[in-house]
Amino acid sequence: MITLRGEFKSTLDAKGRMNFPVKLRDELGDVFMVSKTVSEGEASLTLYTKSDWDELEKKLNELPQTKTSILRRFLLTSAFEIEPDKQGRALIPQPLREHAGLKDDIVIVGVGKRAEIWDKTTWDNMNSTINTKALVDVAMDLDL
Repeated sequence: MITLRGEFKSTLDAKGRMNFPVKLRDELGDVFMVSKTVSEGEASLTLYTKSDWDELEKKLNELPQTKTSILRRFLLTSAFEIEPDKQGRALIPQPLREHAGLKDDIVIVGVGKRAEIWDKTTWDNMNSTINTKALVDVAMDLDL
């Protein structure tokens, strides 16, 4: 099982490509998946290993379509396979760049089994408005 950790800075070039850090590429594999993030917060993108993505699709297929149709449309229509070149660069498709508001400076963060891609300004704004009481409550529940 992989565990993705850390915060990495990158930039989008004029063609919409970004450089994926070696550490994340090593964990995610040669080919991985990117889609919109399911979140009530700010828009971002989520990176999945190919096997985790396949497992997610399997779970969706096992549930009644009446329960999953909205989620299927949201995730599956936004999913793209990513295969970085030898330098670690890969194109982030235009619809995903628009959804996450990716401009120039971006941040890739490891959050356990997955990684997320954020526009740097959005990431900084989100971090500056963290509800520290809620954070402390969860930390206390986990005995941290």
